[in-house]
Order: sequence, then C-alpha cells, then structure tokens
Amino acid sequence: MTDCPRAGKLSIDQLGGNCPVQAEGEIDGHSFYFRARGARWSMEVGGDIDAGKPLWTYSETYGVWPDAGWMPEADAHGFITKAADLFRGSGEAIAAQVERDKSREEQR
Repeated sequence: MTDCPRAGKLSIDQLGGNCPVQAEGEIDGHSFYFRARGARWSMEVGGDIDAGKPLWTYSETYGVWPDAGWMPEADAHGFITKAADLFRGSGEAIAAQVERDKSREEQR
C-alpha cells in the first residue's frame, strides 16, 4: 500500500501491469479503480464499481495508441493523485447524489 500525503486520505493498494495498467485503492473512504489502456486513462470512484455504477468517473487522453497501456507507474501515480483532487473538488455534487440514492432506497 502506498500512502499519498499530498492528496490527504488516498491509499493505493495495488498499481501495476501493462495493457492495461491498473490500480485499486481508496480515496477518503471510497474505493477507486484506475485503468490506462490504448490512448486513455480513467478513474472510477465510489458507488458500485464492479457493477459499472461508480459514484464518480473521470478520464483523459494519454499519448497515442498504445501509449497508455505502457504508462510508467510514476505517471499513473500522478494521474491518480490528480483524479483524487478532482473528486474532492466535486464533493457537493457527490453528497447530493448520495442523498438522492439514500432517498430512493428508503422509498423501496
């Protein structure tokens, strides 16, 4: 596990691989999944990531095909930290979504 003090409560439990480069960990109590393949990287946070229903997603291009799949771990670490900062910046929107989800569950 790698702690990332700059980003607050960000821990990277696993980071590695090629085609795709993948990482898993936690941001402020929310699980995340990072993936880099082809010419793009993406990060999903919270919600039900395994079911394809994350609470928050973000992605960017990276080079040209197949550069992202061979991304150095240092680059991946930097993008994970960037995405964590962006996730935190969207806090109000996320809190509202969590409340809507709770309301729907209570109505069932």
